[in-house]
Amino acid sequence: MSEYHDVFLRPGSPRDRLVSDISWACAAELRPVDSEFIDYAANLGHAAVELEFTHEYEKDHGMSFENYDSLFTVRDFDSNLARQEATARRIFDNLASLARYEMILVRDLQELIASSGAATE
Repeated sequence: MSEYHDVFLRPGSPRDRLVSDISWACAAELRPVDSEFIDYAANLGHAAVELEFTHEYEKDHGMSFENYDSLFTVRDFDSNLARQEATARRIFDNLASLARYEMILVRDLQELIASSGAATE
């Protein structure tokens, strides 16, 4: 089973600003995707960033996912977990520098790695 890094964030609107900010943070343009769950995605060469405007995750492992509007997933194409986490942290830190979002960075929906402007409860 694959392990991913997710960033849950709020506010998830306005959506055009969210897409623009994440594109800036990952240095790649997010483009619309025709998928049931993924709304926008970007290819970073070694990884994908996949944005969902909404989700149905609820409180688990002490993290109240339902408090966050949107999320994006960082998925390394070679399952290189160290590189995947470094990529997720870089994007997270770039977004945090904008001071527009409350966010949590989690590993595999089980472990809180970082938070910015937000509490997990």
